[in-house]
Amino acid sequence: MAEPTCPNCQIAGVEHIVSKDSAERSKTKQPWFLIVHCDGCGHVYDIIAKHTFSQPVTPRLTLPRL
Repeated sequence: MAEPTCPNCQIAGVEHIVSKDSAERSKTKQPWFLIVHCDGCGHVYDIIAKHTFSQPVTPRLTLPRL
């Protein structure tokens, strides 16, 4: 199986592809995203969203007419 190679520094091996949490945090102190990068030169492969915003789901109540 072929090892991934960094396009910037040519270092090979999956052990050199690492991720770290972003410095930006939500109100609950969760990181907003992960940064996937090469540990040799810092080349960024991807940024993955970790914290998403959602609308609170409230139950729909149907009240009978009197």
